[in-house]
Amino acid sequence: MRVAHPVFFPARIRPDFNNNDWRSMFRRLFLALGLLLAGAAASAAAPAPLTPALQAARPLDMLAPDRSAFSFRDAINPEGAKGSVTVAGNADGAPVFRATNPKGSSNYDGIAVSWRTAGPIRRGDVLYARVAMRSLGARQESGESEGLLYFRSEAGGDRQPQTFSIGQEWTTVSFPFVAREDVPAGQGVLAFSYGNLEQTFEIAGLELLNFGDRVKLADLPLTRFTYAGREPDAAWRKAALQRIEQVRTAPIAIKVVDAAGKPVPGAQVKAELVQPEFLWGSEVDAERLVSAGPDGERYRKEVRELFDTTVIGNGLKWPRWRDPKYRPSAEQALDWLRANGKRVKGHNLVWPAWKFTPEDIARDPAQRARIGELVEAHIRDITAATHGKLIGWDVINEPVHEQDYFKHVPVERVAEWFKMAEKSDPALQLTLNEYAMLNRSSSPLFIREFKDFAAMLRKNGARIDILGVQGHVGQTPRAPVSVLSDLDLLAEGGNKVQITEFDMNTPDAALQGDYTRDFLIAVYSHPAVTGFIQWGFWESAHWKPDAAMYRKDWTPKPNLAAWKELVLDRWKTRLDSRTGAAGELAARGHRGRYKATASAGGRTGNAEFTLGAEGAQALITLK
Repeated sequence: MRVAHPVFFPARIRPDFNNNDWRSMFRRLFLALGLLLAGAAASAAAPAPLTPALQAARPLDMLAPDRSAFSFRDAINPEGAKGSVTVAGNADGAPVFRATNPKGSSNYDGIAVSWRTAGPIRRGDVLYARVAMRSLGARQESGESEGLLYFRSEAGGDRQPQTFSIGQEWTTVSFPFVAREDVPAGQGVLAFSYGNLEQTFEIAGLELLNFGDRVKLADLPLTRFTYAGREPDAAWRKAALQRIEQVRTAPIAIKVVDAAGKPVPGAQVKAELVQPEFLWGSEVDAERLVSAGPDGERYRKEVRELFDTTVIGNGLKWPRWRDPKYRPSAEQALDWLRANGKRVKGHNLVWPAWKFTPEDIARDPAQRARIGELVEAHIRDITAATHGKLIGWDVINEPVHEQDYFKHVPVERVAEWFKMAEKSDPALQLTLNEYAMLNRSSSPLFIREFKDFAAMLRKNGARIDILGVQGHVGQTPRAPVSVLSDLDLLAEGGNKVQITEFDMNTPDAALQGDYTRDFLIAVYSHPAVTGFIQWGFWESAHWKPDAAMYRKDWTPKPNLAAWKELVLDRWKTRLDSRTGAAGELAARGHRGRYKATASAGGRTGNAEFTLGAEGAQALITLK
């Protein structure tokens, strides 16, 4: 069913309206209109029939025929104001469900509806979940509803998720995946979680089809996602690129003289940015970095060529650091990185969850009770062992989400851990690291929680240099203009920000390449951002293989091309020109440390200089 878009009169017809009044009224009217228009479900409210080839593979429906038998949970809203899932109509003999959340939160999983499987699933089976969906209204400017569709075993296996973002038109969301484990009949669930937004959407034609081994995963259609601002002539991108020239570059003045100090006109001058002021880097795997063989050689080659900054992904975490099996690799990797001129950031001193704690401590109630002193002993040990080798630390990782330790120590004690890191080396850059920002509509809500946590630590004496935003992105990326507005919120009060663990987990390589390009442009254009670290680059050494820049066989993907074009070309200044009549060369460059050479008449000279916000002057004497 298609409906005409409603026309709203502009706010200026009511002089007494302010912007907040207008936005509030607009959202209420939009939601009310969606509910009024919902009515009976349209015939379009079902996924299209399978292709003849897929029908011939005889898939089995894993859900019970009675789709009205579902489970619902709302763990975030108070009694009397709970969300709901109801049967709102019927389409082609099947129910149409309406899901509602009356208040947004930073917790996707706080509200969920699920359907239990009726048939058995074997590990390796190719499954295909699909559903028709439309939004009736959501409390965000786009009006799009968002959430997660996922499958999991009730035995406790990892869930297999698919994000969704849908507008007013019926849209088929398709989700092919391979079962990771055997799931007996009745012990699997297909679920939607949607606690992130105040929203209402409809679900129709829900299916979970099991093809066994009769088709390949690549044979099944996948919903193609995109994002606002992807178009080639997007206005936001043009403005961001102009802003980069203003906030990331500065004037360079190079003068070339002879041994007597006289200017040398026509001298050939070459200058190159050898270490950017901005941190451009990646997580690296310690074991891969020190391994023998062709893949080890190639891995080291790419680290040398692609990144100026690195983070050892697991080797400096508490469990591996105290494990004699892993610590030597971490120490060797750290030495190799420094010998090859790489800046290295430590990750992390504290991750306050038992699942990220050395196993003997996590299992022992007596040691759990002493977690504060054990953490502090670890901080003293690792900061002493790495003294002078790191540029900074993620002092604590995900403390808003992971709070197991705070059942035994007051949360304010985190400030002491920052003080210990600072005392170990005052030159270290100290980061508070978290996720759930820049990648979803609820980002502004969580940003407020994150900043409140940082304010509490600072009140208790912690020096926090960087607000670390992990930046893990799924298949429905946040529009770049929204990323920029999120960064504005983070920057309020003079905060400096770094993207600490970026990846985009999607099999859609074209979308991944475009969004990597646009995310890089957006964050580099924001003056509060001082670094960008991605969480791996090779499929065989990546926690989310689809997010890698290189496939297992080292073939490159479009996101690598975006990195090379921007970070290693456009934003890595290289000058090759001649001095004018006064022996001078003027240019602009991206800020950082430079090496320059000059030559004329068989004489040569060189200089190094650092280009800061105010610019730099360099003098090269030919000898």
